[in-house]
Amino acid sequence: MPVLALSRQGLASRLPSLLHRSSLFSHTHTHAHAHAHTHHDSGENGERCFHEQGIHPDENIVHQILDKHIRPYFYYIDIHGQVFLQDTKPKNLTSCYKNTKFLDFFMTRIKPNTTGWFEEYRHVSPCGREMNFVQAADTPIVYHGLQDGQLLWAGTKKTPFLPHMVTVSASTGRIYHPLPHNFESPTSDKQEYALIKSALVQTEFADGLESDSLKWQGQRFPLRTKE
Repeated sequence: MPVLALSRQGLASRLPSLLHRSSLFSHTHTHAHAHAHTHHDSGENGERCFHEQGIHPDENIVHQILDKHIRPYFYYIDIHGQVFLQDTKPKNLTSCYKNTKFLDFFMTRIKPNTTGWFEEYRHVSPCGREMNFVQAADTPIVYHGLQDGQLLWAGTKKTPFLPHMVTVSASTGRIYHPLPHNFESPTSDKQEYALIKSALVQTEFADGLESDSLKWQGQRFPLRTKE
């Protein structure tokens, strides 16, 4: 994990800087490209990161975690599936994590936050004596590519694309697909879907999208709906 390897004493002495470092489409269109455009723009960029909202980790809770010899870090995953430390500025393609081994390790360990700490972070990704608290703009898992009938996620992970399971949000117009097979639902409310990146929808699916169906490899499949 690309995080600070500090002793307990070192962490305590650097707590102020560590806190600073880690703190924190509507579905009505019938034309395929209009639908994809809605998917891209509706809801803007999802939930803003806590750091940009001025929400920062409680120092007392951080001390409690450190007292248990656990190092806390705070991350944000945007609607494109890009992973950032909370206080990274600006958040864009050049500043997100790109190492595929790290992304595979980090994303496959995401699970509901049941630690009792920082409950505003709905997900965590544990790593040994580190606890990575994760905020997602939408879903923590985001599909970002399609290759040989497989959706790509994390760094190099793949899962079969199931056209009959594609789902659209009635409130945002965003497009979703079931989580990878055997992947634990990363949300406490048992959500079973992962967002499909808007650029992927536009490049791979837009021509076959209608208001209520998706045409894929010559066959049309009805779209499922969710709130």
